[in-house]
Amino acid sequence: MPQRSITSKDIASLPPPGFNLAESIRFSPDDNLITYLRSPNQTLSRQLYGYNIQTDKEFIYAEPDGNNEQAEDNLSMEEKTST
Repeated sequence: MPQRSITSKDIASLPPPGFNLAESIRFSPDDNLITYLRSPNQTLSRQLYGYNIQTDKEFIYAEPDGNNEQAEDNLSMEEKTST
């Protein structure tokens, strides 16, 4: 596959809709743990995941209480119409 330069169109369109990517990635002070937000089922509800670099294991660090209806009530009108 020939190499090409990345264009502004590439930046604006990647990742494609529907991709479930990690957000708000942070390292722990000792650099042994990475934490990030991700939605396991591609909804508005995200969970805080941890990844232990030494053990090569991912785990759920924190998750919402499960009341998705209440989470929807906390959205602004703009957020409700953008999904």
